[in-house]
Amino acid sequence: MPSGNAGYWTEMAISLFVAAPGALPAECPAGTSSEKFRLFADLDAPAAACDPCECGASGACTGLPEKMEIRAGACGESGVVSLPFDEPAGWDGSCTSNNALPAGAQCGGELCAQSVWVSPLPGPTSESCTPKSETPAFTKKTEWKLAGLACMSNTNDDACDSDGGTEYCVSDPGPGALQCVVREGVDIPCPDNYNYARYEMFPEDGVIDDRGCAKCECGEPSGGGCTASLRLYDGPACSSQSEQVGLQSPHDQCVTIFPIGHALAGKAITDLAYMPGSCAATGGTPTGSAVRDVTRAVTFCCLHPFYEIK
Repeated sequence: MPSGNAGYWTEMAISLFVAAPGALPAECPAGTSSEKFRLFADLDAPAAACDPCECGASGACTGLPEKMEIRAGACGESGVVSLPFDEPAGWDGSCTSNNALPAGAQCGGELCAQSVWVSPLPGPTSESCTPKSETPAFTKKTEWKLAGLACMSNTNDDACDSDGGTEYCVSDPGPGALQCVVREGVDIPCPDNYNYARYEMFPEDGVIDDRGCAKCECGEPSGGGCTASLRLYDGPACSSQSEQVGLQSPHDQCVTIFPIGHALAGKAITDLAYMPGSCAATGGTPTGSAVRDVTRAVTFCCLHPFYEIK
């Protein structure tokens, strides 16, 4: 039996081969019998690598311009005569002939229909930001840098010169082996004569792992808006489109009538759509850790070179 506080350790020494995980023998070599443990040490498990959080803005656009004017002048020209071209109350943007103007209509000696001005398209009536994924995707690495193959030692009792005590002689397992006593647990002092090497080893799955990423959160949206198209018609019941101009909040807009003076028989606002803004994303930082499961630990205390164990 091992001496020097070894009473709680294995009575028979075990042959231990220590190497990188891929370099261990596939099976116990000659000079040993059955495999007792195949364990690991030196855990490499850094924090999770989290993908960046991303936020998407969503919203609704329902408002239409408050005012429209037919102007007897070019876009940008000031001091010109104007006529109301407003929509009817409760307008939903569909075709209307409200305030229609016939071809050739005069305004103070000028053709009235030279341009149409539109007040700003209102911005979104509702808007919010949500994470594209509540928890970002992540990867994590779990690797043991060291491995140990523990094999039961073959006894060779004829080699012992017994003095009446209990003695064990074991066969030399060959180069690269350490003779060790074994005990479950961690932070255990080695017996006095087994201090050449000490290993705390674990099963390959002996890891407590709660690594992950903090959930993603989004700030308030900014920069969003609304877009639409103003369509003008010179035929009755919006039968013939003459002009079209894009609208974008929060800007007013003007469209030139060509040729000037043609009929403005109807109008419509179509393609009303939300233009997404941006949202500041937070979260997605690594959380948790991966640590050795000490409840599954096995400690080896080893002597070297090989000699008789008493």
